[in-house]
Amino acid sequence: MKHVICWVMFFLMSVVSIPGYSAVIGINDDEVKKVAEPILDNVMKGFTSDDYLQYSKDFDAALKETITSERFQEIRGEIVEWIGHYLYREYLGFINKGAITVVFWKGVFDKTEEEVLIKMVVSEKNGQYFIAGLVYQ
Repeated sequence: MKHVICWVMFFLMSVVSIPGYSAVIGINDDEVKKVAEPILDNVMKGFTSDDYLQYSKDFDAALKETITSERFQEIRGEIVEWIGHYLYREYLGFINKGAITVVFWKGVFDKTEEEVLIKMVVSEKNGQYFIAGLVYQ
């Protein structure tokens, strides 16, 4: 059976309908990568170093409420046990849905030879970018 561990999964339709998100993060790969890559770098550095503050720095308010420091420890432990520690990723692409952008990467971790799909939901509000969802699959 294929394992799926979600840090948080907002179904796209519910995320699209969340009031307050004002814009997608780009309309082409270069624009999206310019915004999304540094955000995911920060998340993965926080994950690797077991640093919740760095890991959650770009989360929106709802995601911060859902993934507390305690929940982060539980999720991190499950992921490390399942697929190991993060090594690197390869950008695959994105889709824009309403006022959000869903960005996809192929992730490589040290405990599995299988590729791991990383999906990050990002939006812009008042000139600031926020993560509204993050999934490892």
